[in-house]
Amino acid sequence: MLKSYRARLIAFLAMIGVLIVALLTASYYSARWVIWEDAALAQRRTVEFHERSLEKLRIDLIHFANLIREDGQVQEYTFATSRIGAGPETLEQLLRERFSSHSMDGVGVLWESGLILTGNDAPHLRKEIQDLPEALTNTVFYLEAGQQIYLVATLPIRYQGENVGRIVIARNLSRNWLGSQPLDPRSCLFFERNGAITASTWPDLVGTLLRRPLKRLQIQDRELSLTEIRLPGAAPPGIHLWLAQSNNVPIEALKRYNRIMLGLTVLSLSIILGVGLFAVNSFSQPIRRLIDLTQEVAEGRLPTLKRAKGDTEIDQLMNHFIDLIEALRTKQREVEEAHGKLRLSAITDELTGLYNRRYLGELYPKLLAQAEREGLCISAVLMDIDHFKRINDTEGHQVGDTCLRHFSNILRNNSRTSDFVFRMGGEEFLILSVAQCGSNALALAEKIRTATETTPLHLEGRTIQFTVSGGVSCMQRNPQYQPTLSRL
Repeated sequence: MLKSYRARLIAFLAMIGVLIVALLTASYYSARWVIWEDAALAQRRTVEFHERSLEKLRIDLIHFANLIREDGQVQEYTFATSRIGAGPETLEQLLRERFSSHSMDGVGVLWESGLILTGNDAPHLRKEIQDLPEALTNTVFYLEAGQQIYLVATLPIRYQGENVGRIVIARNLSRNWLGSQPLDPRSCLFFERNGAITASTWPDLVGTLLRRPLKRLQIQDRELSLTEIRLPGAAPPGIHLWLAQSNNVPIEALKRYNRIMLGLTVLSLSIILGVGLFAVNSFSQPIRRLIDLTQEVAEGRLPTLKRAKGDTEIDQLMNHFIDLIEALRTKQREVEEAHGKLRLSAITDELTGLYNRRYLGELYPKLLAQAEREGLCISAVLMDIDHFKRINDTEGHQVGDTCLRHFSNILRNNSRTSDFVFRMGGEEFLILSVAQCGSNALALAEKIRTATETTPLHLEGRTIQFTVSGGVSCMQRNPQYQPTLSRL
């Protein structure tokens, strides 16, 4: 069987063709996975950008409200209006003159029996703010007025130690905030209330009714994937903010790649078969060289070859084979990149995205060596969620997982970029850092503990408050003592 040289070479070329088809097929599915992962990653980054934008707006509102309430004249005029009974015209004029240049849609003062409000949206907001009891207690809350969604911040005003009222600052999210967000032309933001779109960066979507579950939105020939953007604080019931992005781009990219890969497969097989048959009938020595090269490729080696300068068929075949090797080398790099991503998934916790205990075992000796080499200290902060079992027992494991992710975000937001944050298992978390010796670790632990107490988890209309306990350990440089992690 296969006794002749021609038959053997043809069989070998057939095997090479199968290998190429297999490699190209694997490359296609890898590229497909990468394209969809890149699209999902870009969507997550866009959502995080808008969430940070909302959080910044919330902080700016509080800062601006604090700026107003610290104004001495505002304090005096508020006291005269709310306690002595002076006319509100003077206070209203003061607010207009000093703060009308800021990009706020409503600026005013609220007390038990009255409200002064200035700004473009003051007529829409006045009655709604007076009717809401939250305006007297909450620092930041959401308000719906005239089919518009507002973010409102209130802070108390004190005059000579007495609480005389509250500053009220409002920003129109439906009109002004949406319009200020940078978006790809194929994406849009919209507010949805009880299944109906009330405001959108695409005006023609306003009034569109949505069907749950909200995962896809079909508009004419466009299919949009929907991702909810978390509203910081307690949003009004039924109001949600969504990011809609077109799925057509990755689909078209996959179609183009599919056509390219199919053409490349057909072209490669055709070239190999035609040139191989011609070489069998004409030259034996060059064929032997090609056989040796293909054997190297089959064994996983990709040799570097100089391109042939002649115009003969053998030279052309050699150059085509070099192109093929370069294509395989490119695909090999893509596979190595995929392996790198798998490596990252192996050292991170699936639930929280933090480093896992396995990576801690790899990293700790390196941190010890770095601390000794640079004369620094290793600090460890071990945090534990208090009564976490009770949360799991009373609220369920899904809520418990959400609490773990919520606390993980607190750790990320409050730790430094040079810190390493791990989930040790269960509700235990660890922060390792190499820095100058001092009280930084203790300050970091207190910062995280305070942030956890002041940042409750809001989930489906419920507020889940939990606390954490922790311990701090710090080891100074000591070449004579190399503690294990459990003794740090």
